[in-house]
Amino acid sequence: MQSKLHRLIEHYQQGERVFHGWDLSGCDLSRLQLPDIDLSYSILVGACLIGTDLEWATLRDVNLTQANLTQAHLHRANLRRANLTTATLERADLRAADLSGATIVNTVFANSNLWGAVAPDGLRPLYLLSQT
Repeated sequence: MQSKLHRLIEHYQQGERVFHGWDLSGCDLSRLQLPDIDLSYSILVGACLIGTDLEWATLRDVNLTQANLTQAHLHRANLRRANLTTATLERADLRAADLSGATIVNTVFANSNLWGAVAPDGLRPLYLLSQT
């Protein structure tokens, strides 16, 4: 699995941004700088993304079940229909992120910046949903 991660990093550094359908389950992507990456339809179950820069990332239909996104930078990220079941997004930057249709069952958003983030119902700001 690590060789796939190394390939992703190498291709990203060469300017490629689209990595649809990759299986990076259990990989350690901590503190990587991956702004504008498109990982739509990928599997990142149990992946470690602590402090990873995913600003403007496209993460549509990504499976992030049990992923650790503590302190991840997800400003303006597209997380439409992402599965965030039991994921940890503690102290994450989710300003203006789009979580329309996302699954957020037992997801931890403690101390995260949710300003302007769109909730899974596509209607309410996420910070209002987290207070109900």
